[in-house]
Amino acid sequence: MLPATPRPDADSRPLRVLVGHRPPAPKVRYVDQIVGDELSGVDFGFFGAAYRDQDADVVHVHDLDALLGEGKDPDRVAAAEEFIAALTSRSIALVQTLLPRDPRDTPAHQVLDRATNAFIILDEDTATPDPEITTLIPHAHFRDRFLGYPRGERIQGRVLCVSRTDTARSAEAPLKVFSVVDTADLTLRVVGEEDPDLEPLIGRAVRRTNGAVSARLETLSEAEIVREIDGAEVVLLPETESLEDLTVLFLVLSLDRPVILPRSSTATALASEVGPGWIQTYEGPLTAEVLDEAVEAVRTAERGERPHLDGRDLETTAREYAEVFRRAARSVGR
Repeated sequence: MLPATPRPDADSRPLRVLVGHRPPAPKVRYVDQIVGDELSGVDFGFFGAAYRDQDADVVHVHDLDALLGEGKDPDRVAAAEEFIAALTSRSIALVQTLLPRDPRDTPAHQVLDRATNAFIILDEDTATPDPEITTLIPHAHFRDRFLGYPRGERIQGRVLCVSRTDTARSAEAPLKVFSVVDTADLTLRVVGEEDPDLEPLIGRAVRRTNGAVSARLETLSEAEIVREIDGAEVVLLPETESLEDLTVLFLVLSLDRPVILPRSSTATALASEVGPGWIQTYEGPLTAEVLDEAVEAVRTAERGERPHLDGRDLETTAREYAEVFRRAARSVGR
């Protein structure tokens, strides 16, 4: 007679974590650094905008507008209270990732913040409702994701505007000023999702620059995004406040291309971390003069062979997220 198989106790079974995000996919996204590639001891599930009451040890959220909807305050408060009641009834811990510009002063946010067991921030300048239960986990790089990918050749003078979600926000300002830049060999490349509102602006820019502006507005595979970034001398990004912006920024740095960004505390701190010459910041609105000066600064800077991104690999960040999840689960007795 075979011995009975012992029942797994709470410490031996995998931790069940529900993440308010679409599941990992071939395109790099924020969720990649949460789940890693071979993380053991954690069983992940995913939900989109609507959370459905189900058992778990931890629920992790980062997009509260998707979770609560965009209605009036009373409706959002009711959604927050219903969400918290569902978690409380099952003793499920709540973990939130906070972003630099997250509004924390609405009644619905306050309901969620009071019930949160752990906060995660991506940089030291992000405000948190409770520093005692807040963990800093820097955004991961994606270098290992592109091993074996076909790579493109760098094109001298190409300034790339690339976006994964809002092409107009990324490209509108550069398209308006590019025809009066002074740097003789510059060309502008706009890459992103199709946007009918941009088409007239692109057409005018192409005519005014005798073809120095080109665009590729379509849904691209990750391999094609990589090739477009490889083709740039420098990449121009609109900001670093959303998760989508940060994903593109770290995608570019992972591919060893310098970046031009508006000045912010996030951009300044990251520029210091990655080393000279990789991130060039500017003040105020983008003008032709600002773009000329930024490109000149990138070209004359002495920089290392690659940006310094130590400690930001996907496996390191996944382990750090897992530890936050375990602490949060223990805090509610799971």
